[in-house]
Amino acid sequence: MISRRSPHFFLRKRGFTLLEIIAVILVIGIVSALASPLYFSGVSATQHRAAAREVAQMLRLARTEAVAKRTDIGVDFDLEQRTMQMPAATTRRIAKIPEGIEINLTTTAAETKNEKQASVRFYPDGGATGGRVSLKVREREYRVDIDWLTGRVSIDES
Repeated sequence: MISRRSPHFFLRKRGFTLLEIIAVILVIGIVSALASPLYFSGVSATQHRAAAREVAQMLRLARTEAVAKRTDIGVDFDLEQRTMQMPAATTRRIAKIPEGIEINLTTTAAETKNEKQASVRFYPDGGATGGRVSLKVREREYRVDIDWLTGRVSIDES
């Protein structure tokens, strides 16, 4: 038996209404606006690690120059300008810490100028004033430690 269907059955259009499409786009927009700060801090893990390595590299260079030149060499940190520099080195070196990375410096009171400026000093025997430079992005932190006795510079991730 053959059934007869209405001619309108074949002409019926399937799809979404404009209101449904706008509602879906609105929901996607709200979810992405709320989720993006959770996933993107502006600083990638690679940039964060590179900043920690750059700090360690400059500190190691300062120690090497102090031993080679048989004189004190300091690395000056300006936390407000987000810079570190070796003004007494053979070639004056300046490096900038990227925005989005929280910087903390712990060093001796004698090397602290104010709460935003301080130094780490290396001596001709390889020793140092010691201290720690912390570079933090949300819950990830790199700590660059300077041993006061040996002047050894190490990076610890937590």
